[in-house]
Amino acid sequence: MADRLTISVDVRALLAALDQLGPAAERHVHRAARITAEQIRDEASGRVRRATGKTAGAITIEEAPPPLGGYRVFVGAVLGRAANLPQWIEFGTRRMEARPFLFSSARLEEGAHLRRISEAMTKAIAETGLGG
Repeated sequence: MADRLTISVDVRALLAALDQLGPAAERHVHRAARITAEQIRDEASGRVRRATGKTAGAITIEEAPPPLGGYRVFVGAVLGRAANLPQWIEFGTRRMEARPFLFSSARLEEGAHLRRISEAMTKAIAETGLGG
């Protein structure tokens, strides 16, 4: 008699849970990304030097179009000012020293964002029954 071991596994439940993971992860990650965008916007608004407050007021959050999804923090053109003013402030010019406000704010938020994304994925995994 030959030694033999046969294992049959029904993977239908696993495959169904994996099918649900994408949409669940998207929902949770989308919420986390919105929080990050709000934090960056608020920090950048506080960092930009205020002469009139127009540049700080032009820092907005936009929903990124598919396929990217998520959010982006955007500094729009300031009415009555040069359209490139936010860029000049951030990076400087030949005549003006850089006074970074947007990218430094994003760097400050990096660790918290990674933590939020990790928590979002953990929630999505638990929600679909894959976590245990």
